[in-house]
Amino acid sequence: MSQVMRTFMDASGVQRLEAYFQRIGDVLGEDSRRGSFAIYAMGLLGDGERKSIEPIAARACPDPSKADALHQRLLHFAVNSRWSDREVRREAARYALEALTQREPVEAWSG
Repeated sequence: MSQVMRTFMDASGVQRLEAYFQRIGDVLGEDSRRGSFAIYAMGLLGDGERKSIEPIAARACPDPSKADALHQRLLHFAVNSRWSDREVRREAARYALEALTQREPVEAWSG
């Protein structure tokens, strides 16, 4: 978790985000996919106006000479990697529903 996110969120928020990443990672399976997802998601949530893969990779890579390799890794994750977006969205919905129902039951859905 980046220091920026730790200062932006309280400890319980960091724990919830880490738990969410763990659950999505469980759906993604392979360690390299889990890591790429975490980098990409933190890039979307973090600082920076541009949220496409190239600037996310540049911001995430402490060694500028390795930014292109990270860019290629994230592109592979987003475009060529074998994971089910349906299963990821399903797990994200489960996580959200659990969080919602911890506060109060869902009485009706509108749509």
